[in-house]
Amino acid sequence: MKKYIFASMLILTAAFATLAELQVSKPSGERCILVIYDNAKVLSSIRSSLAHFPEFQSHMIAMADYEAGTIERCQATFIVNTEFDNQVPRRLVEDYLAAEKHVVWMGYNIWYLGEQLSKKLGIRYIGSLSKVRNQSCAYFYMGHSARCDDEGLSMQPEIVPTNEVRIEIMAESRTRGRELSPYVVRAKNLFYMADVNFGSVFQALLTEFVGSPMRVKTLKPQQVAGPN
Repeated sequence: MKKYIFASMLILTAAFATLAELQVSKPSGERCILVIYDNAKVLSSIRSSLAHFPEFQSHMIAMADYEAGTIERCQATFIVNTEFDNQVPRRLVEDYLAAEKHVVWMGYNIWYLGEQLSKKLGIRYIGSLSKVRNQSCAYFYMGHSARCDDEGLSMQPEIVPTNEVRIEIMAESRTRGRELSPYVVRAKNLFYMADVNFGSVFQALLTEFVGSPMRVKTLKPQQVAGPN
């Protein structure tokens, strides 16, 4: 009788463990794109964008539920920050900095990278500007320009290159009549976009973000060379 009870307990334990794993829905291979979000309101827009890549499965994980190492499970990851100064899990910051796959940090809280922001991404955060959605706010990318639209963050993080590492400035912006500043930058496999906006700039650079073989064009971004 005791053996029967013990065996039954083992079966129930295994069943609960399997159920918990299914509920987490962890990505399970490179043919996937991971979205880590702090506000579920962005999910509809980003799902629509990722629908252009039907060969990849899409996985959505709330930032608070992120588990260390998950970034490396997919070919590309988007870390979407819409809440200003919201606490980002340390395990997520560390995984972003150590990532070998394509990872795009979007929007706020890039300052949580501390000194690694300059060492790994070659940029420095200097503040945030309120965007004015008219002709004084515009984006410049791939030889095109576009006015700021009603999407995106109300405050745009302002960054400047530090020349500590070689970066690609893939898009720039001009806000409130100020000088052009980087809007999307790339340092090898790490990206930063100073907004959460799934409009024309995001769509134009999406194949670069994902690293998809569906790429049509090779970008010719501005390069900022640091010391060897």
